[in-house]
Amino acid sequence: MPEYRTPGVYIEEISTGPRPVAASSTTDTGFVGVITMPGNFLAGRGPAAGMFLPAAEEKAMLAWNRALAFRPLLTDGGDDGAAKDPKAKAKPASGNDFEQLVAEILPGAWKADAPSDTGAVVLRDDKGNLLRIPARKSLLSVAVDEKGATKWDLAFGANQQHIMEMIAVNAIEQGIGHTGSINAVDPAAKPISVDIAAIQKRLQGTAPAITGMDGFEAWMSDFACDVFKQILVDAQKGMTPTKAELVWRTLGNGAKKSWLTWLRQHPGMKRFELSVNGFFSNGGKTAFLAMAVQPHGAAGPDKRRFLEDSFDGVAAVAMLAAPGLEFGWQQAIHEYAGPRGRGDIFAVLETPRYLLTKEPFGTKLDQFRWTEGDSPYEVGVLETLSSPAMTELRFNGYSADALLDRCVPRDDSGYGAAYAPWLVVDNPSSTSPSDKYIIIPPSGHVAGVIAATDLKAGGGVHKAPANEQMMGVAELTTNISDKEQGALNMKGVNIIRHRPGAGIRIWGARTTAADALWMYINVRRLFLFVERSVRDAVQWAVFLPNSDSTRSDLKTTISSFLYSLWNQGMLDGQTWDEAFSVQCDRQNNPDVDVRSGILTVDVQIRPLYPAEFIRIRFSQAPMQTDAG
Repeated sequence: MPEYRTPGVYIEEISTGPRPVAASSTTDTGFVGVITMPGNFLAGRGPAAGMFLPAAEEKAMLAWNRALAFRPLLTDGGDDGAAKDPKAKAKPASGNDFEQLVAEILPGAWKADAPSDTGAVVLRDDKGNLLRIPARKSLLSVAVDEKGATKWDLAFGANQQHIMEMIAVNAIEQGIGHTGSINAVDPAAKPISVDIAAIQKRLQGTAPAITGMDGFEAWMSDFACDVFKQILVDAQKGMTPTKAELVWRTLGNGAKKSWLTWLRQHPGMKRFELSVNGFFSNGGKTAFLAMAVQPHGAAGPDKRRFLEDSFDGVAAVAMLAAPGLEFGWQQAIHEYAGPRGRGDIFAVLETPRYLLTKEPFGTKLDQFRWTEGDSPYEVGVLETLSSPAMTELRFNGYSADALLDRCVPRDDSGYGAAYAPWLVVDNPSSTSPSDKYIIIPPSGHVAGVIAATDLKAGGGVHKAPANEQMMGVAELTTNISDKEQGALNMKGVNIIRHRPGAGIRIWGARTTAADALWMYINVRRLFLFVERSVRDAVQWAVFLPNSDSTRSDLKTTISSFLYSLWNQGMLDGQTWDEAFSVQCDRQNNPDVDVRSGILTVDVQIRPLYPAEFIRIRFSQAPMQTDAG
């Protein structure tokens, strides 16, 4: 009570009674990615002076990414007058520039077949490996040596970088790496060890939000800058974050572009970008990005801690996806989404890459079809195609109960849903006809479809996000028939399929729950939506007197919100009292609870269930008799 001493008028604002409930977000999605890095870095020279470039990686794709990004910075014996890299191969005696380029970039002894009318250059080494690249006139020409023999050579003014890109596409497919020699590295420098795990701890923080691919470009540039500075601080004594920032700012545009190119073309970042693009192209509005770095072959950061640091401070996140990451990450986001984590998120999960198709020769899978390897990704190498065709053979053991029970994370209450198969999409980084398309995981596209279903007219979180068209997909890695889908559907694996005359659509709406009450995605997400909205809206009641008045106000607040949902067709029932009930009185608030500071509100809602199986009955009309 205010003190009344001086006569006059006293104005007081009284905030009591029920409040309206604001609907919480259901479409904001968190994305998790991982980039692996070598533990050693080398000092750069020339335009790369002041930088520490990643040491040569053993994996074919990572080695080519490094070479393609940093090799253009400096030619051997180039502008700065530095000595030529002693590890670089000598120029062939023939003086052939194409042979020199091949000798510099490919390990081993390679020779090109004589030019033919096939329209391609064929390279062979002494180990039986074979590479075939398109013979573009703007890049390659036919030269005649002193003996009259024809050979391939560089065309006048040819861009060597483009030739390297074409060779890289074919080399990566066969696991053939780069020689490891790039002339932007100081040949006298010794490798410097960098603690990638410590760098990750310093980078770890709340995931930022973006609302489109322009935002992704800005985020990626900032992330590349942050990684660069952290590596510099770790690699050079006396370097502080402020000094590292100055080094980055004084680098030339070519050096910055090379660093960003190396990071962007990393398999982890490229998958991440393609998945986020799939989210936005299918109707997603806001994405929160969390990218981890880890050493090659290591276990990586503590997954639960990483998720907590990234998303605990972002209440708006309603869905979570880890595109292309292996089972450990799929399980981590599922557990974090559920009651043992935040308890208010829905996880968009993925099945193993080769759950439905046979794995390529040399690929090792565990008994539940997940890839065995040292990469945090289900498939360490990005798979490219020349055309969007389903050429993979079916794995016929996919319907085994033990396999389907264990191939995806599961829980009791349906806090996640799993999708298959993987997708074939346009490759924005294509350099030749052989890599026009690329295979990526489905979760980013699926999250976008779910968001679009929530936001479209006639849709909403109460509608199952199924029988919805998926945009930006050229093909699927395999197509499942009605009969084949039966076993998968019963185990909660949602299949993406071609539908006659309707394009590529999500043809499943089940969670991975063990409890049949939470079998359908829309049921689980409706409850999450209602629970989040009510939780956030009734904070005003905390510490108010636990009295009949407060309990009545709470009941009115919640009932009004549920009535609006029923009125919008989001709850089942011919009348509102069939659709929901709210109890908050002395009956469910006994004195012992009141004295313990506990106020209880019991809410029951009746969700809508999808018409997953439509049964249409036909019968013959009875025979007619002539009564006359």
